[in-house]
Amino acid sequence: MEAQGNRQYEQACDAALGWIARLRSDDVSATDRQSFALWLGENASHRTAMDQMLDMWDDLGVLQVLPEQAPAELPREAANASRWYTGAAAIAASIMLALFLYPQLGTDPVSTEYRTAVGERLSIELPDNSTVVLNTDSSISVTYTDEQRHIDLRRGEAWFQVNPNKERPFHVDAGETRVTAVGTAFNVYLQQDATAITVTEGVVRVSEIVETGSHKPASKILSVNQQLRTSSDGWALSPPTDFSARLAWRQGELVADEMLLVDLVAELERYHNTNYLIADPSIAGLSISGVLQLDEPEAILKALEVSLGVQADTLESGTVRLLKAEQ
Repeated sequence: MEAQGNRQYEQACDAALGWIARLRSDDVSATDRQSFALWLGENASHRTAMDQMLDMWDDLGVLQVLPEQAPAELPREAANASRWYTGAAAIAASIMLALFLYPQLGTDPVSTEYRTAVGERLSIELPDNSTVVLNTDSSISVTYTDEQRHIDLRRGEAWFQVNPNKERPFHVDAGETRVTAVGTAFNVYLQQDATAITVTEGVVRVSEIVETGSHKPASKILSVNQQLRTSSDGWALSPPTDFSARLAWRQGELVADEMLLVDLVAELERYHNTNYLIADPSIAGLSISGVLQLDEPEAILKALEVSLGVQADTLESGTVRLLKAEQ
């Protein structure tokens, strides 16, 4: 078993030398680099061999005083140790070169995904100290390179606080829309039929993502307190408005200002795995105002009962039925 372990160690070192030769060649490919990374991580013995070589690096200074060949009068163990250290020096030097070269060879950018469940909010600090806050049932993919910072909003809603870096633009793609910011704060809500971009700080550029060169992409600059809705029907820019109430979800709040019951129900279904059914047409046009806690649906239903005279019944299916309270 010990002999087998020694052979594995020697094979790992030999393989490392082979990788060095390949990575230093003029025709090294991206596939080679990826394969090298896989080799480093595919077996613990590979990294163990490297670690052992690196640990010995300081000890290899004794080679400066060792003779090129072990004297005949040295015990066999000492002679073997001399030859072993000499070979180890070459292997360790090659491994050190591999570790030095590898970060410079470049690899394909790695994407990281973040997502939230229904009713969940998540604050994320990105590698450049920018911040993302994900709303309920949302998903993003984050890819950073030396040239740009790229976020793909795949579902839901997210608010971004971007750390300034003019040399490394910050892009957020949502459907067919791209939002570019250097240092600012903004919200992106990807809906089924439209995307809403709201600027809470600074300036952003919104542009179309066009697959072909036959159509010049539309582009618009947005400043603080502006909102742009993009859809297949065109772009609609709202007048400057204080959108802090609209973005109160970041604090777990829903700020209702004469909000129709039908719209309130739609918001509640965003944040809870519950179906709400307005069973009485006479209450459909009622509206409510106030600050509601999104994490407390029972309290919201109680508020409807007190302020609007709406009764909430939970059916066996779990659906909440809303109707006019009995007098």
